[in-house]
Amino acid sequence: MSLTPRGMSIQEIYRQYSEKKFLVNRKYQRKLVWTVDEKEFLIDSILSDFPIPLILLAKTESDEFEIIDGLQRLNAIISFIENRFSVDGLFFDISQSSRAQQNANNGIFVATGEDKLLDPQSCANFLDYQLAVTIYPNSEETVITDIFGRINSGGKQLSPQEKRQAGTLDNFSDIVRKIASEIRGDSSNDLLELSEMPEISIDSNRENIGYGLIAEEIFWCKNGIIWKKQLRDSEDEEMVVDIVSSILNDEPLAKSRELFNKIYEEDSAENQQLNKELMIYGAERLIHEIKVVFSIIEEVFDSQNTTIINVVNPKSRNPVKESFFSIFMAMFNLIVKEEKSPAENDKIVSALSSLQKSMISTANYSVTSDREKNIAITYGLIQKFFVKKDPPVLKHGAGLALDFENSIRRSKIESNRYECKQGFVDLSANRNINNNLYSEIIETFCGIANIGPDEDGFLFIGVADKIEDAERIKNLDNVNYRIINNRFIVGIDRELKIMKCNLDNYINKIISQIDKSELSEPLKSQIKSQIDIIDYKGLSIIRLRIPKQNTLSFIGSKSYIRENSQTIEMDAPKLVAISKMFK
Repeated sequence: MSLTPRGMSIQEIYRQYSEKKFLVNRKYQRKLVWTVDEKEFLIDSILSDFPIPLILLAKTESDEFEIIDGLQRLNAIISFIENRFSVDGLFFDISQSSRAQQNANNGIFVATGEDKLLDPQSCANFLDYQLAVTIYPNSEETVITDIFGRINSGGKQLSPQEKRQAGTLDNFSDIVRKIASEIRGDSSNDLLELSEMPEISIDSNRENIGYGLIAEEIFWCKNGIIWKKQLRDSEDEEMVVDIVSSILNDEPLAKSRELFNKIYEEDSAENQQLNKELMIYGAERLIHEIKVVFSIIEEVFDSQNTTIINVVNPKSRNPVKESFFSIFMAMFNLIVKEEKSPAENDKIVSALSSLQKSMISTANYSVTSDREKNIAITYGLIQKFFVKKDPPVLKHGAGLALDFENSIRRSKIESNRYECKQGFVDLSANRNINNNLYSEIIETFCGIANIGPDEDGFLFIGVADKIEDAERIKNLDNVNYRIINNRFIVGIDRELKIMKCNLDNYINKIISQIDKSELSEPLKSQIKSQIDIIDYKGLSIIRLRIPKQNTLSFIGSKSYIRENSQTIEMDAPKLVAISKMFK
């Protein structure tokens, strides 16, 4: 099929963007990775009327456009229009674009001041600039992925791991991508609007681009396992490939670039073997076990107010990949294979002091026998501080902290599937119990369940939406709240004192109110059986899961739906329209 590029003005691009027509498929697309300098260079080229590379889109059945090539360029163009950066100290004048002005008025972005603006003629020329765009007709996902892989496999700007992932769509690569995104904290739906990409992309304290994740706060960089540039080059995914392959093969991977490449080659023996082992092991089981071990490692080091690099290789600026791999595999053996639980975090951390000196390692490859020795050394240092408990940590809520962090981050993008409540005690001086909140929460259950039959939703108690509420709780209850992506973790422990009850009584009160309600089955029973207590850095959070449903849910004769973060009662036409999603 021969496709001829057509011209599409930046003005048209921005209109399509504002109408939420541009989609990003995370199964093959990387995150936003351009620096401000790279964005400025592109905009300067456009303002100078220089040609820029072609943009390739795939048209979907619903007349939207999936971005195959040009994600970074499109984001740079949109970001410039929305005053997120300047070029030569000058910002785009949004008064020259009625749509940009409307979006600013609607609070979608904040316009800069009236000084230091690009002149009207330059703004007009910018909006009229014709981008070369090729639109591929409706195609299967596998075809689009193959096109992406062919375009990007030889790209000079892609890292080795990004080249491997480009065009690869199998169970092994999918599970690596999912686990890596969970650990980074950018898990989301596979298909996102272009406007949602900044929320799951990586920023840094120095650059301050305005993206949702800060590299220095992500597990890998915080602990010195890899650094920011390596994270942006997807070396964290290489670490996950290493771990997943070692677990499935039941021996440490003989790590090398060549072997990593073979693992991602569709017809290679290595790829076929790992996909076979994954099918036998079970994807959900593997994801759970890896998340549990990561959560416990983070908890062990956080409890001692330290990081992995500061313990295993203090005063060094070299990443501690091999030490971390050995710690992970040793703890995996203890927690998963032996079903033991950590008993003395301080002694575990102390035992791992200067571990890096004992590691056998080379820069570009690893030998299985050497890695087995490294794991044995690490295991020997810490095994006496793990004990048998009933139930073992593997089967008793471990891993919920990681899930919780990811849910809170996703709640900013998928606000209709997530709801946060600070608690049942109001923040007045009288500290009254808000009994009306129970009925409000039950309406929220119904609304989230009616979004559609595709995904679960969650409601958290002990999480505030507003900094004002968090500060009020801090002053009233002496609680040092935690922050995750502009949500404020305040816990419900403070409420137990005011309500004069224990945690069991608190949960039983919630269950009792659900029982008394007219919430339809099976949703009512399912929610009651899926209540979790999350211990997040010393604060207790209640998590209520709203399982996806096959039919509409009701409260008596009424039914509700979520629109963004609001729960509204459905009228008859809305009820008919929503019911069609469940057929």
